[in-house]
Amino acid sequence: MKLKYTLLLIAAVVTGLLSCKKGNNSGPIVGKWQETKLRLYDLDSSNRILMDTTYLAPFTDLDYVQFNNGGTCITSADHYYYLTQPGYPATPPQAIPQSIGSLGYTYIGGNKYVLNNTSQLANPGGFNVADSAFVSGNTLMIHVINYGHGGENGYKNVTDSYYTR
Repeated sequence: MKLKYTLLLIAAVVTGLLSCKKGNNSGPIVGKWQETKLRLYDLDSSNRILMDTTYLAPFTDLDYVQFNNGGTCITSADHYYYLTQPGYPATPPQAIPQSIGSLGYTYIGGNKYVLNNTSQLANPGGFNVADSAFVSGNTLMIHVINYGHGGENGYKNVTDSYYTR
């Protein structure tokens, strides 16, 4: 009887280990991607768009994301972009010194990846809860949702960044 339970336990452990296989953090996302478009918008609690601003310029060779094998990536930007409020003039992007950050990523199937911040610092202005990347041919879209302090019942600030190889 002990042998039966031991074999059953071993089978369960092996099955569990095989089903917990790590994602393949390589594939079509690996490489350097140049930013070509940026869309910023706010949604209210019923997902109605409150503000919406799209930028097609200025993007330079310092606006990129570099995905590496093994689940890491580097982000780079040299402008700060503003969300335009309805009824107000647009604020032009502001040039800044190059800003470099790092993220981790996990392949979740198809053409989709989940991004995760490698920093454990709290964001006092809200909480990142949904960061994802989608690859289609030579196009990459990174989708980030920042929830305000109201959580899922409050506003959401969404950023969609578009890149090409």
